[in-house]
Amino acid sequence: MVIDEARYLGDMATELKNWTRHADVAMSIELFGEKMVLDLEIQSTQDDTMGQRLLEYNVLATREHNCRVISCVIYLREEENIVESPLIWALPNGIEILRFRFINYKMWEIPATKILESGLVGLYPLLPLAEEGKQHQIIDQMVDHIVAAKQWHLLSLGHVIAGLVFTEETDHEFLQRRFAVFKSILEESWVYQDIEKKGLEKGIKQGLEQGREQGLEQGLEQGREQALESYRQTISQIVEARFPTMTDWVHQQLLTLTDLATLQKVSVLVSLAKNSDEARLAVLNAVESKQSIQH
Repeated sequence: MVIDEARYLGDMATELKNWTRHADVAMSIELFGEKMVLDLEIQSTQDDTMGQRLLEYNVLATREHNCRVISCVIYLREEENIVESPLIWALPNGIEILRFRFINYKMWEIPATKILESGLVGLYPLLPLAEEGKQHQIIDQMVDHIVAAKQWHLLSLGHVIAGLVFTEETDHEFLQRRFAVFKSILEESWVYQDIEKKGLEKGIKQGLEQGREQGLEQGLEQGREQALESYRQTISQIVEARFPTMTDWVHQQLLTLTDLATLQKVSVLVSLAKNSDEARLAVLNAVESKQSIQH
Protein backbone atom coordinates (compact mmCIF):
# COMPACT_ATOMS: atom_id res chain seq x y z
CA MET A 1 0.00 0.00 0.00
CA VAL A 2 0.95 3.64 -0.37
CA ILE A 3 0.89 4.04 3.41
CA ASP A 4 1.94 0.83 5.14
CA GLU A 5 0.06 1.29 8.41
CA ALA A 6 -3.23 2.47 6.82
CA ARG A 7 -6.31 0.24 6.43
CA TYR A 8 -8.50 0.60 3.32
CA LEU A 9 -12.09 1.64 4.16
CA GLY A 10 -13.57 2.39 0.72
CA ASP A 11 -13.59 4.84 -2.19
CA MET A 12 -14.69 8.46 -1.91
CA ALA A 13 -15.94 11.05 -4.38
CA THR A 14 -13.08 12.45 -6.44
CA GLU A 15 -14.81 15.74 -7.27
CA LEU A 16 -14.70 18.34 -4.50
CA LYS A 17 -17.37 20.95 -3.83
CA ASN A 18 -16.85 24.50 -5.03
CA TRP A 19 -16.22 26.78 -2.05
CA THR A 20 -16.98 30.47 -1.76
CA ARG A 21 -15.16 32.54 0.83
CA HIS A 22 -15.35 36.28 1.52
CA ALA A 23 -12.66 38.38 3.13
CA ASP A 24 -13.47 41.38 5.30
CA VAL A 25 -10.88 43.41 3.38
CA ALA A 26 -8.81 42.32 0.38
CA MET A 27 -6.31 44.61 -1.29
CA SER A 28 -3.59 44.45 -3.90
CA ILE A 29 -0.16 45.36 -2.53
CA GLU A 30 3.47 45.33 -3.65
CA LEU A 31 6.09 43.80 -1.38
CA PHE A 32 9.73 43.09 -2.20
CA GLY A 33 9.00 44.20 -5.76
CA GLU A 34 6.26 41.57 -6.16
CA LYS A 35 2.51 42.03 -6.49
CA MET A 36 0.60 40.25 -3.71
CA VAL A 37 -2.85 40.12 -2.10
CA LEU A 38 -3.42 41.17 1.50
CA ASP A 39 -6.33 39.36 3.17
CA LEU A 40 -7.38 41.31 6.26
CA GLU A 41 -9.96 39.96 8.70
CA ILE A 42 -11.37 42.13 11.49
CA GLN A 43 -12.45 40.31 14.65
CA SER A 44 -14.14 41.66 17.75
CA THR A 45 -14.13 38.19 19.39
CA GLN A 46 -11.90 35.15 19.09
CA ASP A 47 -12.86 32.36 16.67
CA ASP A 48 -11.59 28.80 17.15
CA THR A 49 -11.80 28.21 13.38
CA MET A 50 -9.86 31.32 12.37
CA GLY A 51 -6.74 29.47 11.24
CA GLN A 52 -8.70 27.20 8.91
CA ARG A 53 -10.81 30.10 7.62
CA LEU A 54 -7.67 32.01 6.70
CA LEU A 55 -6.17 28.93 5.05
CA GLU A 56 -9.28 28.36 2.92
CA TYR A 57 -9.37 31.95 1.70
CA ASN A 58 -5.61 31.97 1.12
CA VAL A 59 -5.76 28.91 -1.14
CA LEU A 60 -8.76 30.21 -3.11
CA ALA A 61 -7.30 33.71 -3.48
CA THR A 62 -3.95 32.29 -4.58
CA ARG A 63 -5.68 30.35 -7.38
CA GLU A 64 -7.91 33.28 -8.30
CA HIS A 65 -5.19 35.94 -8.48
CA ASN A 66 -2.19 33.73 -9.26
CA CYS A 67 0.04 35.42 -6.71
CA ARG A 68 1.10 35.15 -3.09
CA VAL A 69 -1.52 35.94 -0.43
CA ILE A 70 -0.69 37.31 3.02
CA SER A 71 -3.36 36.51 5.61
CA CYS A 72 -3.82 38.83 8.61
CA VAL A 73 -6.29 39.24 11.45
CA ILE A 74 -6.92 42.43 13.44
CA TYR A 75 -8.37 41.69 16.88
CA LEU A 76 -10.17 44.73 18.26
CA ARG A 77 -10.57 43.60 21.87
CA GLU A 78 -8.33 41.61 24.17
CA GLU A 79 -9.51 38.01 24.36
CA GLU A 80 -8.19 34.75 25.75
CA ASN A 81 -7.44 31.69 23.61
CA ILE A 82 -6.85 33.61 20.37
CA VAL A 83 -5.76 31.23 17.62
CA GLU A 84 -2.07 31.83 17.05
CA SER A 85 0.06 31.20 13.97
CA PRO A 86 1.01 28.77 12.57
CA LEU A 87 -1.92 26.46 11.87
CA ILE A 88 -0.49 22.94 12.05
CA TRP A 89 -2.18 19.73 10.99
CA ALA A 90 -0.47 16.50 11.97
CA LEU A 91 -1.14 12.77 11.98
CA PRO A 92 -1.80 10.97 15.29
CA ASN A 93 1.83 9.84 15.30
CA GLY A 94 3.02 13.45 15.15
CA ILE A 95 4.05 13.58 11.50
CA GLU A 96 3.25 17.07 10.22
CA ILE A 97 1.20 17.28 7.02
CA LEU A 98 0.49 21.03 6.85
CA ARG A 99 1.87 24.25 8.31
CA PHE A 100 0.21 27.57 7.46
CA ARG A 101 1.45 30.90 8.77
CA PHE A 102 -0.64 34.03 9.21
CA ILE A 103 -0.28 37.32 11.07
CA ASN A 104 -2.23 38.41 14.15
CA TYR A 105 -2.47 42.11 14.96
CA LYS A 106 -3.77 42.66 18.49
CA MET A 107 -4.86 46.25 18.80
CA TRP A 108 -4.01 46.39 22.51
CA GLU A 109 -0.37 45.50 21.68
CA ILE A 110 0.10 48.08 18.90
CA PRO A 111 1.42 51.42 20.20
CA ALA A 112 -0.94 54.31 19.50
CA THR A 113 2.05 56.38 18.36
CA LYS A 114 2.79 53.82 15.62
CA ILE A 115 -0.73 54.19 14.21
CA LEU A 116 -0.46 57.98 14.29
CA GLU A 117 2.92 57.89 12.57
CA SER A 118 1.51 55.69 9.79
CA GLY A 119 -0.49 58.62 8.44
CA LEU A 120 -3.35 56.26 7.55
CA VAL A 121 -6.39 58.27 8.62
CA GLY A 122 -8.67 55.27 8.08
CA LEU A 123 -6.99 53.55 11.02
CA TYR A 124 -7.28 56.47 13.42
CA PRO A 125 -10.73 55.49 14.80
CA LEU A 126 -9.01 52.38 16.21
CA LEU A 127 -6.59 54.47 18.30
CA PRO A 128 -8.57 54.08 21.57
CA LEU A 129 -8.09 50.31 21.29
CA ALA A 130 -4.32 50.57 20.84
CA GLU A 131 -1.61 50.27 23.48
CA GLU A 132 -1.65 53.46 25.56
CA GLY A 133 -4.62 54.58 23.49
CA LYS A 134 -6.80 55.16 26.54
CA GLN A 135 -5.54 58.69 27.03
CA HIS A 136 -7.27 61.99 26.50
CA GLN A 137 -4.36 63.36 24.47
CA ILE A 138 -4.60 60.41 22.07
CA ILE A 139 -8.28 61.15 21.54
CA ASP A 140 -7.40 64.80 20.92
CA GLN A 141 -4.89 63.79 18.24
CA MET A 142 -7.36 61.33 16.70
CA VAL A 143 -10.05 64.00 16.45
CA ASP A 144 -7.67 66.69 15.13
CA HIS A 145 -6.31 64.47 12.34
CA ILE A 146 -9.73 63.16 11.26
CA VAL A 147 -11.23 66.66 11.26
CA ALA A 148 -8.28 67.95 9.23
CA ALA A 149 -8.99 65.21 6.68
CA LYS A 150 -12.75 66.03 6.78
CA GLN A 151 -13.58 62.34 7.17
CA TRP A 152 -16.68 62.90 9.29
CA HIS A 153 -17.84 59.27 9.20
CA LEU A 154 -14.49 58.26 10.74
CA LEU A 155 -15.04 60.82 13.48
CA SER A 156 -18.34 59.13 14.30
CA LEU A 157 -16.69 55.72 14.36
CA GLY A 158 -13.89 57.02 16.59
CA HIS A 159 -16.49 58.34 19.03
CA VAL A 160 -18.25 54.96 19.17
CA ILE A 161 -15.03 53.01 19.74
CA ALA A 162 -13.82 55.50 22.34
CA GLY A 163 -17.07 54.93 24.18
CA LEU A 164 -16.27 51.23 24.40
CA VAL A 165 -12.90 51.94 26.00
CA PHE A 166 -13.49 54.96 28.24
CA THR A 167 -15.90 53.77 30.90
CA GLU A 168 -15.41 56.18 33.82
CA GLU A 169 -17.88 59.00 34.34
CA THR A 170 -15.14 61.62 34.01
CA ASP A 171 -14.16 60.03 30.68
CA HIS A 172 -17.77 60.22 29.51
CA GLU A 173 -17.81 63.92 30.28
CA PHE A 174 -14.54 64.43 28.39
CA LEU A 175 -15.85 62.58 25.31
CA GLN A 176 -19.08 64.53 25.36
CA ARG A 177 -17.22 67.81 25.45
CA ARG A 178 -14.65 66.78 22.84
CA PHE A 179 -17.18 65.59 20.26
CA ALA A 180 -19.96 68.08 21.01
CA VAL A 181 -17.93 70.73 19.17
CA PHE A 182 -18.52 68.91 15.87
CA LYS A 183 -22.11 67.82 16.41
CA SER A 184 -23.62 70.44 14.11
CA ILE A 185 -21.07 69.66 11.39
CA LEU A 186 -21.84 65.95 11.55
CA GLU A 187 -25.58 66.57 11.43
CA GLU A 188 -25.18 68.35 8.11
CA SER A 189 -24.46 65.02 6.43
CA TRP A 190 -26.36 62.55 8.63
CA VAL A 191 -28.19 62.40 11.93
CA TYR A 192 -25.33 61.68 14.29
CA GLN A 193 -26.04 59.45 17.28
CA ASP A 194 -23.79 58.71 20.17
CA ILE A 195 -24.77 55.04 20.31
CA GLU A 196 -22.37 54.06 23.02
CA LYS A 197 -23.52 56.70 25.47
CA LYS A 198 -27.13 57.13 24.42
CA GLY A 199 -27.79 53.77 22.78
CA LEU A 200 -25.98 50.75 24.13
CA GLU A 201 -25.48 52.11 27.64
CA LYS A 202 -28.97 53.64 27.83
CA GLY A 203 -30.60 50.52 26.42
CA ILE A 204 -28.98 48.22 28.95
CA LYS A 205 -29.70 50.65 31.77
CA GLN A 206 -33.36 50.91 30.83
CA GLY A 207 -33.56 47.17 30.52
CA LEU A 208 -32.12 46.68 33.98
CA GLU A 209 -34.51 49.22 35.45
CA GLN A 210 -37.40 47.45 33.82
CA GLY A 211 -35.99 44.22 35.16
CA ARG A 212 -36.57 45.37 38.72
CA GLU A 213 -40.29 45.38 38.00
CA GLN A 214 -40.72 42.58 35.46
CA GLY A 215 -37.82 40.33 36.28
CA LEU A 216 -34.08 40.69 35.71
CA GLU A 217 -33.98 38.29 32.77
CA GLN A 218 -36.64 40.17 30.85
CA GLY A 219 -34.95 43.45 31.64
CA LEU A 220 -31.61 42.29 30.29
CA GLU A 221 -33.28 41.08 27.11
CA GLN A 222 -34.96 44.46 26.71
CA GLY A 223 -31.62 46.20 27.14
CA ARG A 224 -30.02 43.90 24.60
CA GLU A 225 -32.75 44.57 22.04
CA GLN A 226 -32.39 48.31 22.49
CA ALA A 227 -28.63 48.04 22.08
CA LEU A 228 -29.09 46.02 18.88
CA GLU A 229 -31.50 48.61 17.51
CA SER A 230 -29.06 51.42 18.34
CA TYR A 231 -26.30 49.71 16.34
CA ARG A 232 -28.68 49.07 13.43
CA GLN A 233 -29.73 52.72 13.36
CA THR A 234 -26.14 53.93 13.40
CA ILE A 235 -25.10 51.62 10.57
CA SER A 236 -28.14 52.70 8.54
CA GLN A 237 -27.25 56.35 9.09
CA ILE A 238 -23.66 55.79 7.96
CA VAL A 239 -24.92 54.04 4.81
CA GLU A 240 -27.51 56.75 4.14
CA ALA A 241 -24.78 59.40 4.30
CA ARG A 242 -22.18 57.56 2.21
CA PHE A 243 -24.15 55.19 -0.06
CA PRO A 244 -27.78 56.41 -0.07
CA THR A 245 -28.96 54.02 -2.80
CA MET A 246 -28.23 51.07 -0.47
CA THR A 247 -30.14 52.40 2.54
CA ASP A 248 -33.34 50.35 2.20
CA TRP A 249 -31.51 47.13 1.34
CA VAL A 250 -29.08 47.49 4.25
CA HIS A 251 -31.94 48.20 6.67
CA GLN A 252 -33.63 44.93 5.69
CA GLN A 253 -30.40 42.95 6.05
CA LEU A 254 -29.62 44.42 9.48
CA LEU A 255 -32.95 43.17 10.82
CA THR A 256 -31.64 39.62 10.44
CA LEU A 257 -28.54 40.29 12.57
CA THR A 258 -29.03 39.70 16.29
CA ASP A 259 -25.46 39.63 17.60
CA LEU A 260 -23.90 42.78 19.08
CA ALA A 261 -20.33 41.80 18.14
CA THR A 262 -21.39 41.24 14.52
CA LEU A 263 -23.14 44.60 14.31
CA GLN A 264 -20.10 46.30 15.85
CA LYS A 265 -17.89 44.71 13.20
CA VAL A 266 -20.27 45.75 10.40
CA SER A 267 -20.26 49.34 11.65
CA VAL A 268 -16.45 49.40 11.45
CA LEU A 269 -16.32 47.88 7.97
CA VAL A 270 -19.08 50.07 6.52
CA SER A 271 -17.40 53.19 7.90
CA LEU A 272 -14.05 52.18 6.37
CA ALA A 273 -15.49 50.98 3.04
CA LYS A 274 -13.97 52.76 0.04
CA ASN A 275 -17.08 52.30 -2.11
CA SER A 276 -20.60 50.84 -2.10
CA ASP A 277 -19.36 47.43 -3.25
CA GLU A 278 -17.16 47.05 -0.17
CA ALA A 279 -19.99 48.19 2.08
CA ARG A 280 -22.43 45.73 0.47
CA LEU A 281 -19.90 42.91 0.83
CA ALA A 282 -19.40 43.67 4.53
CA VAL A 283 -23.13 43.37 5.16
CA LEU A 284 -23.50 40.26 3.01
CA ASN A 285 -20.62 38.52 4.77
CA ALA A 286 -22.22 39.16 8.15
CA VAL A 287 -25.60 37.81 7.00
CA GLU A 288 -24.08 34.76 5.32
CA SER A 289 -21.94 34.03 8.39
CA LYS A 290 -25.08 34.06 10.56
CA GLN A 291 -26.88 31.73 8.15
CA SER A 292 -23.97 29.27 8.04
CA ILE A 293 -23.88 29.10 11.85
CA GLN A 294 -27.61 28.37 11.98
CA HIS A 295 -27.22 25.52 9.50
